[in-house]
This record gives sequence, structure tokens and C-alpha cells, in this order.
Amino acid sequence: MTVTDDCTQRYPETGISVLIVGAGVAGLMAALECWRNGHDLTNPPGDSFTIGPSATRAFKHWPKLAEENEKIAFVPHLAFYTLSGDRLTEPNHVEYRQDKGSKKVPGQLTRHWRPQLHGILLKQLYAIGISIEYGCRAVEYFERSQTGRAGIILTNGERLEADVVIAADGLRSHSTKVTLGQEIRARPTGQAFYRTAFPVEIAMNDPMVRERFPVVGEKEGPIEFWAGEHYHFLVIRTSDTMSWTLSHKDYESATESWSHQSDPEDVLKITSTIPDWPEVADRLIRLTPKDRLLHFRVMWRDPQPTWVSPAGRIVQIGDAAHTYIPASGNGATQGIEDAVSLATCLRMAGGTEQVPWALRIHNRLRFIRVSCLQKLGLINLKSYSEKPKKDNFTPKGLQYLTAEWIWGHEPETYAEENYSKVLDHLQRGTPFQDTNIPRGHVYRDWTINEMLEIQERGEEIELDGEWE
Repeated sequence: MTVTDDCTQRYPETGISVLIVGAGVAGLMAALECWRNGHDLTNPPGDSFTIGPSATRAFKHWPKLAEENEKIAFVPHLAFYTLSGDRLTEPNHVEYRQDKGSKKVPGQLTRHWRPQLHGILLKQLYAIGISIEYGCRAVEYFERSQTGRAGIILTNGERLEADVVIAADGLRSHSTKVTLGQEIRARPTGQAFYRTAFPVEIAMNDPMVRERFPVVGEKEGPIEFWAGEHYHFLVIRTSDTMSWTLSHKDYESATESWSHQSDPEDVLKITSTIPDWPEVADRLIRLTPKDRLLHFRVMWRDPQPTWVSPAGRIVQIGDAAHTYIPASGNGATQGIEDAVSLATCLRMAGGTEQVPWALRIHNRLRFIRVSCLQKLGLINLKSYSEKPKKDNFTPKGLQYLTAEWIWGHEPETYAEENYSKVLDHLQRGTPFQDTNIPRGHVYRDWTINEMLEIQERGEEIELDGEWE
């Protein structure tokens, strides 16, 4: 948990000072977008993922950032395999799909290495005079309704205040004690995964690994998704990085932490139980540096409709507001969408007095959309867990994740067009219909237990509306 450093300039457009806690993708993007929308950022102290067009579209406001993003993004081919390493499908690009009559240009699915994306976001922040201070842990959030201020308390007792505090500090954020009055309960999914990324030269030292996972094209080889009923093995390599992930059911030694290092020998104990598991995969695992291997326990959390504190001065974004399991394929994208939406709402507010309404409007604009995508994570996980059939394996999850209602959304425009409508909706009870969700979908509150009970009965989760 980190805090961005001091930026002393106050921008006259809004005069709203913003304190951002957390320097992950959501926090860094929030810093950029708040700066662009005229807010004063004051006293604020991996491996790979998919980022959809609804998020990267925001980079157009930062030409240098957009240019750097083009350099680091890669467009992989995706091929499905059995757990014995036999290929089921030919490698193909994953294409985003258009609705009938749509004029939007979808493009192809791209992935980013987490350190590289963080690097270009930091570079852009430094270019505009905002730096990041690491190692400043926020242990408590507070707000003062009488003064219209909020703040955090660091481990050393220092107190930092601003007109708005953005909690982008991820899982188990202390901000929930203010927004919800309690910690969010989490339950195990029964799944954990080993996850790593390391320099490709280390893997290429082994001739069998080098021959099995070559670069195809200019920058990367295909993503190999080895699917089985109880395990998934994902291998990604580019010209400079090798990455693999193994999901499994034995999660007792895992923790929900991105710093829980593990030993490759622990992984080999699991792969030794998988019938016909190929030697080349074990060789790749053995080559993994111990300090680059994480063991992460995947947890469920119910959708939380409230991300804003009672006095309207603290707001959660990214994983602090809505956690996604890896099968959702949308965690980073939705964190960036949050950042863009929130900064736009603060600009629309126009001044500090309207900040509470701006945060509540952002919350209302975003909650149902992210809740729909959280539900997709459950469906996708089951889809990826189905036993693959020879020459006929295309997980249902891919059909959902490439739908236009997901990739075609424009959070800045959506906030601009609907800010006043939602303000009337919240203040006067006028109707408001979300259009950033599947067409025809009528949202109903749901819980993880409810969804899992449906799946345990062997039934499919019903999705009304046009999700695909």
C-alpha cells in the first residue's frame, strides 16, 4: 500500500485536492486522469494481464503514453491444449466482436506485462511533475464532515488530508471500515495458483524448453492454455519474458497476497500427480527463480454497492471496491475505467462543495457494470474447468469477454452524458437506466453463495439480456 508524493500546484479549474492511496494500475491511472481533469494531487505519499479497449482508449489523452503502450502491448495467438500437452486448437488471435450495425472498430485482444505497464504510467506521472513515494502504509482512513475533508493515518502516525481520498489500495483495504463500517468477508474459492514471470534467457538455457516454446512472429509465441477438470496451465512467452501459471485445488499453503513467494519443488509435487504430464513443463517449472514464483489463494467477495464514505469524501476504486477472480479477465480494465470515470465526475462537480455528489454519481454509474463482470468471472471459471474435447474446445468465457458491451464502453463520455441524470436520480428519485451493461439485462442483487448453489445443483446461471 503506497501513497503518491506531494504535488503542490492547485489547479484553478476545480480547486479540488485529491489524495490517492495505492500505486497499482488503478491508482496510477487515477493520478493521471485527476491531473488531466484539473485536480490538485496533494500529499499523497508481474506478470501479464489483458487490458481492453475501454481502458486503453483513455491513453489517447496522453500521446507519449499511447506511443509507449503500442510498444509494450502484444497481440498473442491463443491455442488450447490438454494437460498432457496435446494441442486441441490451432493458434488464433482473439478478436473482439461487434454488435450488428455497430460503427466501432474492435481490434484484437492485447496483453501487457504488469511491470512494463506500471513503468510507462510512472514515466508519464513523472513527466507532469507527480512522483510516487513507496513504503508509506495507510492503516486508517477518516473524514471530517464539518470541514469537508478526509485523510489517512500512516504507520508512523503521520496524518495526511485532502478534499477527496481515493482508496486504490487493493484487497483488504482499510477503507471499508469507513465506507461499509466493517471489513468485507471473503471466502475461499477452493482454487489457488502458482504464477510467475522471469527473463526468457533463463528458460532458453534448456534446449527442450527452447524448442517447445519458440517465438512465433516478431515479439511473442502463442499463449498456450492447457485445460483440465482440476488444473489449468497457462504458458506465455515473448522475446524477453517467460511466464506460466498453474491453477489447482490444493490451496492450504497459499495466501491472498502478491508477495507470498514459493518454491518450484512445491509445484512439481502437484504436477507429479497429473496423468501424462509432460517432462518439458516440469523442466520449465524447475528453471523458475524462487524469488519470482508466487502462490496466490483466490477468494470470493460479494458485490459491494457502496464505495463511498457517509460524508462523501472517501471513494474506493479498483480491487478495493470490486475484486475480480482471474477468470474474469477484467480486473485491470475495470480499475482503469474507474479512474477515468471518477476523475470525470470530479471535473463535472466543478468545486469542493459538490464532491460528495460526484463520488456518489461515479459509484452509481459503475456498480452495476462491474457487478455484471464479477458474475461473468464465476461463469468463466466453470467454463474453463470443463473437460476439453478433441478438436472442439472453445470456452464459453471467451464469447462473453469479447462482447461489445464490454470493450466498446467509453467511461469518460458515459460519465459526461449521465452525470446530471444520475444526480437527479439520487436527489429526486427520477428513473435512470444503465446502458453500460448487457442490452436488455435487468439487474438484481446477488451473492456468491447464491451463484455457487446454482452451479452445485448442476444448473446454469441465468443471464437475461444480450451478454454475448
